[in-house]
Amino acid sequence: MTSTKPSVRGEGVRHFAAGKIAAFDLDLHGKNRDEINVSITSPSKRQLSSRLIGAVPHTCRVEFNPSEVGSYVIDVGVGREKVHGSPFVVKAYDSSLIRVSDVTNGCVGIPCQFRVDASQAGEGQLEISINDGEVPNHVQVLGGGKCLVSFTPETAKIHTIEIKFNSETVPGCPFVCKIADTSQVSVSLRNIELVPAAEIAQFEITVDGTSDSELAVAIKGPTSNLPVKVSGGARNTFTAEFTPREVGSHTITVDYNGLPVTGTPFTCKVYDAKKVYVSSMPPGVLGKSLQFTVDAGQAGEGNLEITISARGRNIPTKVHPQGSARFAVSFVPLEATDHIITVTFNKESVPGSPYTAEIFTDPHHVVVSGQSLASSAVGKTSYFKLSNVTGSVEDIEINVEGFILFYTTLS
Repeated sequence: MTSTKPSVRGEGVRHFAAGKIAAFDLDLHGKNRDEINVSITSPSKRQLSSRLIGAVPHTCRVEFNPSEVGSYVIDVGVGREKVHGSPFVVKAYDSSLIRVSDVTNGCVGIPCQFRVDASQAGEGQLEISINDGEVPNHVQVLGGGKCLVSFTPETAKIHTIEIKFNSETVPGCPFVCKIADTSQVSVSLRNIELVPAAEIAQFEITVDGTSDSELAVAIKGPTSNLPVKVSGGARNTFTAEFTPREVGSHTITVDYNGLPVTGTPFTCKVYDAKKVYVSSMPPGVLGKSLQFTVDAGQAGEGNLEITISARGRNIPTKVHPQGSARFAVSFVPLEATDHIITVTFNKESVPGSPYTAEIFTDPHHVVVSGQSLASSAVGKTSYFKLSNVTGSVEDIEINVEGFILFYTTLS
């Protein structure tokens, strides 16, 4: 049996978009249009005005302009009779209040994530599509109308993100995510793990494939960023050059199409042999220990080498670490001749090297001389000479020990 009572139909009594004209149709079923009563209460308890528009015989449309997100109460009556279902509680939404954040570029095979905040948009259905649905996505509900969306790109191309709320496209769509394949990029850091200050250092970056490459190189020293020059591109090989000015660790970052390449950031150690300081070289006395100091505390990381020779023959050297890359160096001159002291840091001569230590004879000291004091053949008898000796042979005690050259690594 068909009802003859007035009734309503249309989205306006189910849900509607805030900020737009909303409407529903009223079937009068023979009732007088002048008897229609419509009351609309907003979420903030304000009364909204409405207007009636005649459409077809016995039917009219009710239009109103909601501006708030939330629940509206719509009460409709004809004469003294309520329309079936009245009052209606209707939800208003606003897709323009959807906030999408953290959309960043990504890498093939690595999950990408972004956030969607619909907490202010009202109730509704959220639809998310990536590359027209070709790329699956996973939505993790965080509560409070917020969610975290993730997807894993499989190809190096631009991915577009479309988001709809109650079938309305969210403003800002489509969001764009550039996907790169950083496995195509290799960085050759040969010879720059340890580099000298104030000299040009360079390394190579190779990009496999023929796709467009956007390379960005950044180098940060201990206190500031360094300018970098990237050149080349022939056969997809690029050269990055920079000139370090400070001693210490430098961080090298290489981005490919906005993404860090595998292994980044890289570390480069910078040293400065000019900051190795050697104390003044006092004159020495034959047979008595002579000592000086070497301070490499400000020179950075590297290898410190000290050799002492007389007439082309190396002299045994003792090195005593004193902490903070400072060393006390001593030796006993066995000939009354100039001794040459060579100090290098990472194979570079330090300022003033080689140094000369003048050696004089002590008239009250036994003089020991001879080639065997510097080097001797295994299995053959070696000799050296003692002069300026007082007393008898029984008073002389001789000890022979092996030695090695000094070589140390600073880090």
